[in-house]
Amino acid sequence: MVDATAIVVTYNSAGQIAAALTALRQAGLPVRLVDNGSTDRTVALVRSDFPEVTVVSGQGNVGFAAAVNRAACGVRSEVLLLVNPDCVVPPETARALVGAVLGRPDVGVAGPRLHDAAGRVAVSAHPFETLGTVVASRFGGPLVPAQVRRWLGGRHRRAAYEACQRGAEPTPVDWVSGACLAVRTSLFTAVGGLDEAYFMYYEDEELCLQARRRGAEVLYLPSVAAIHSGGASSSDPAWIWPHLYRSMLVFFSRHRPRSRQAVRAVVLLRALLGVALATVRLSLQPRAGIARMRAWTRVGRIAVTRLHIGGNH
Repeated sequence: MVDATAIVVTYNSAGQIAAALTALRQAGLPVRLVDNGSTDRTVALVRSDFPEVTVVSGQGNVGFAAAVNRAACGVRSEVLLLVNPDCVVPPETARALVGAVLGRPDVGVAGPRLHDAAGRVAVSAHPFETLGTVVASRFGGPLVPAQVRRWLGGRHRRAAYEACQRGAEPTPVDWVSGACLAVRTSLFTAVGGLDEAYFMYYEDEELCLQARRRGAEVLYLPSVAAIHSGGASSSDPAWIWPHLYRSMLVFFSRHRPRSRQAVRAVVLLRALLGVALATVRLSLQPRAGIARMRAWTRVGRIAVTRLHIGGNH
């Protein structure tokens, strides 16, 4: 029996949740699932096909961090395994992650290599963000040449990329993706759980930062893998992009105050560029153009609005 409890947060995840829960069932893990106000068949499907899963629903969409904290309340196992509903974690991966945390007292968090649905390796181990990494990641694709992005990201980002793509041994990193990670329960409790100032995104980076500040190591395990197909909650940019950029600004306000205004300027510039590109797209793909116009307009407003930061830390 693996001494861990899996925590899953769902939001309109009916198309993918069965695969995730089947893998966790095969691993023999108890599962606590919090549903954030799904309007599809997610809750009915879970209760029907996975009666052993503890389901909490009815509170509306409180955000990912708050939902995880609610699920973790009262857990007595030594390790929490956070798993996205669009992530399939094979039993051997679950056992390796829990073993990595329990086998070494200095390890507080562990994450596996992630593959997308097509089998490609996803970069899921990262350095803590800086102004350079923001520019490199948010002006990606054809907007900035790959060589320039790598230079802007710095040597720590390049090292994390190499670990994900070609690494074979357990590697200490700054932070790992919350799509699948194991965290020591006592450490999770000590840091106050996930920080609820982040509605979604960046809560995993914050957790790993708080873990490292307490002397715990964050370990990336490239020898075991999980499949993270993505898109279980929403593919609407007008919904997800504003949350992403607001969380980014919260993180920099907390931990990079000297770069905060520069990051705001970068976000605003990216929003203005996004609006311009969406205007061009309108004539070719009206539906996508409207969605992107709405998304970037909201991001622009966030960039110029004063943040009200609550949360746990």
